[in-house]
Amino acid sequence: MPAVVETYQKIKDLRDKDKHEKQKDYQSAVETFEEQAGALYEKLREKEQAVEQFNDTLSHGSVQAHAFVQHRQYIEHLDSALDDLQPSVQQARLKMEHARHVLTDAYVEVKKYEKLIDMKEEELMQWMKHEEHRHMDELSMNQYMKFSYR
Repeated sequence: MPAVVETYQKIKDLRDKDKHEKQKDYQSAVETFEEQAGALYEKLREKEQAVEQFNDTLSHGSVQAHAFVQHRQYIEHLDSALDDLQPSVQQARLKMEHARHVLTDAYVEVKKYEKLIDMKEEELMQWMKHEEHRHMDELSMNQYMKFSYR
């Protein structure tokens, strides 16, 4: 019976190793997402600041047509950069979510084997107690038989 527990322990160790690999994959996916989301955030901030700055310039007086056109082109450039970044951020988010699900499944697998090992160890303890009681009963019976035939 202890061999069964050892076998389950080895399987659990393999699952645990797999879980650690999944944790590394998840952490990598989180870092990638944070980088992509950070780049998107910075572009959004840059656009917001450019719009605010231009609105301040407009509120303080007249703006030359050339400056207006330049500003419009700059905003369009930022919008284009934002449009380019959004799909990569979404893809990074999806990869991160997938890695999280895979990691959760790995945790569940390890927990299953931990529970199975606990159950097998408990069964082993019960079996050992039962065998000990049976052995004690047998010894008692032998002693009784010895003393009763004297």
